[in-house]
Amino acid sequence: MCGISRNLETALSELPPGLKTSRPNLVVAEDAYRLLLLDEVTSSTEWLDLGCGWRLLREWLPNGAADEAKLSKTARRLVGIDAVADDVSRNAHVHEKLAGDILALPFRDASFNLVTAQMVVEHLENPLTLLREVKRVLQPGGKFIFLTPNFLNYQVFAASLLPDGIKKRIIRHFEGRTETDIFKTHYRMNTGKQVREMAERSGFSIATMRMVHSAWEFRRFPPLHWIEKAIFRLLDTETLANYRADILTVLVNQKSK
Repeated sequence: MCGISRNLETALSELPPGLKTSRPNLVVAEDAYRLLLLDEVTSSTEWLDLGCGWRLLREWLPNGAADEAKLSKTARRLVGIDAVADDVSRNAHVHEKLAGDILALPFRDASFNLVTAQMVVEHLENPLTLLREVKRVLQPGGKFIFLTPNFLNYQVFAASLLPDGIKKRIIRHFEGRTETDIFKTHYRMNTGKQVREMAERSGFSIATMRMVHSAWEFRRFPPLHWIEKAIFRLLDTETLANYRADILTVLVNQKSK
């Protein structure tokens, strides 16, 4: 691994790729993302959170609220930017709040040493533009950590085939999100191959890339939940790891030669 701290490398190597719901020794994707941030953010961190919305972490995480406060207090600087002004204005944890376009960041070169994006890049038609912009605002050796759906996963692929109207109703029912919090998806950097190709084209090195499980979707519907559990057991195997629900990636801004 290149450009990654020993502590972060150790945390990632020990990070199990599973479910927290009924298997307490394993973590879901959003929890894995939380653990990464807790390991990475220090008193010297200049942090930009892309598409920040109104929370740094998912509200349903058991330690989410306390860890958000800890991350906010620890970071030297924490800037949140989102296209939805009402959302970013409600974010109590970012130090600076901006409504704007993440593809045209209003910051000088090398302004940050950490950039993050949780469930954001799947909404971009041209994620390569984002990577180049992130590289511009990152200091040499700085990291871009992002969590995004894996298009090779059966649920993600099936969802991509649904009309937007049906998809919004399903998301609203299962996740409780309003239509204003549901955005069009393009899945242009949502396989391991795509991430590797775009990282190389934009001048990033991949410190780590892990395929991780999402949370249970059908635990309130026993027949579907049994099928889901069986599928997850299959995806637990290394042979089928590339078909897990989400991709957690750490990219490093390579120093110019």
